[in-house]
Amino acid sequence: MKPSFPFVSNPNDKSTKGENTTSKTKNTVGNIIQWATRELQRSGIDTPRLDAEVILSHLLNCDRIPFHTHPDKPVQRIIASRYKKAVQRRAKRVPLQYITNHAEFMSLDFYVDERVLIPRPETELLVEAVIKKAKYFIHENEIVIIDIGVGSGNIAISLAKNISAAGIIAIDISPEALDVAKMNAQKHHVQEKITFLCGNIYEPLQPCGIKTKAHFIVSNPPYIASTELSGLQQEVRDYEPYTALISGNSGLEMFERILAETNSWLRPAGFLILEVAEKQARQVIKMIKKTNIFTSIQRIKDYQNISRIIIAQRESNIGQDRN
Repeated sequence: MKPSFPFVSNPNDKSTKGENTTSKTKNTVGNIIQWATRELQRSGIDTPRLDAEVILSHLLNCDRIPFHTHPDKPVQRIIASRYKKAVQRRAKRVPLQYITNHAEFMSLDFYVDERVLIPRPETELLVEAVIKKAKYFIHENEIVIIDIGVGSGNIAISLAKNISAAGIIAIDISPEALDVAKMNAQKHHVQEKITFLCGNIYEPLQPCGIKTKAHFIVSNPPYIASTELSGLQQEVRDYEPYTALISGNSGLEMFERILAETNSWLRPAGFLILEVAEKQARQVIKMIKKTNIFTSIQRIKDYQNISRIIIAQRESNIGQDRN
């Protein structure tokens, strides 16, 4: 449980000696939050008060309730200094998750920083789809899942937590992203269920001996066209990793590359489950059909009624030539 008042100054703390610790002091909870709210408001932040409180809550390792019930509580000078720097970063549109190094996904807390994409709520739909389809393989000793573009590890780790028989191979081209994913796997005690590989799409799988053995291939790949970069929200455009966002001139390049070798890795009746951008579903489904190896294709809409998740099941008999 988080402490209620870690921000109360210790009278013996040199960082606060000589300071007035009454409600009139500059560094009270209420005063510094008001200052931060004004700064963030001037910078055009949509939720200035909330962001101001979340940053302070992070620095003090406490919940936000005492900020409202005891706004006169003093804050140590060193904390106030760190707070000012953090607020200034947010005013420059650094994503809040990179400032606090926290992102929630599937009710789990993930460490995130500029090395990885920030997990989005809609990606939970992909994880839920895999969990649901995993029931098809309930009698298997191990359910092999290939996660392409692991990032922070949010997909792989959530699946490891929710599918007891899961054996996950998590691939990313960025060694820096894999460092974050490994950290999160250890944090959630699932590192023994996940094999992390650095490389480009299927390339690092070659020595693994799992050709046509994967029950699932899943991916939330880069799917933004390079021509759309300038129109992205500043937090995304300026701070999230380019390689985790952009997929060629069309935004479809990664889908093409994933589908090019799906037949080599996906087992009979296995599932390919992809997250796609708005208005991409029809094009990606068309690409999936061209492979001639899938017998059914579904789409799942997100919370804004956008077709976001594509589920394709492979034919049961992969020895049958459909070309």
